[in-house]
Amino acid sequence: NYEAYNLLNKFAHLISPANSVSAAQKIHPLLEKLHQHIVTSAGKMNHEILDEAATLSQQLGGGAVVFCKSGKDRTAMHVTYKQAQYVNKFRTSHPSQMSGDGNGSPFDDNTISDATVIREYGTRLPICEKNVGQAKYAFNRLQVEFMPDALRPPMSTLAGFLKGGKVFSGGGIES
Repeated sequence: NYEAYNLLNKFAHLISPANSVSAAQKIHPLLEKLHQHIVTSAGKMNHEILDEAATLSQQLGGGAVVFCKSGKDRTAMHVTYKQAQYVNKFRTSHPSQMSGDGNGSPFDDNTISDATVIREYGTRLPICEKNVGQAKYAFNRLQVEFMPDALRPPMSTLAGFLKGGKVFSGGGIES
């Protein structure tokens, strides 16, 4: 994480110089939140690092790619989270185009609840059905308990697996 952070920090200073004598060695103001996530995540998995790095890459003119080995379930969780972030960014920046009082007050950050709706009713489950024959995500309840809130699928969408990979539709855990 530190190696990639240092490269991103140098790039940020290059394209958007910060007011500092030795800017290359200081934390660029855009990267302060990412730096804090990295410092506080020593020895543990921190989804906020990936999310913040992707957001910063886009702010600095880059792109973001979501990729996992099979391109199904974990990818679906991250893609739907990013979609929900986009919806909420639009909702908070264009409150007059949404229902409500127009001052933005009813539009608090609902990213996780929006991601849940997208995961349950969006296009990802039909993709799962095409890939594995069942419109369920290949997670069980035990796995979901250890996932960050931002990446948890709704319990009603879990396939569950028995040893040997046999799918059953109870949302149970591996035995």
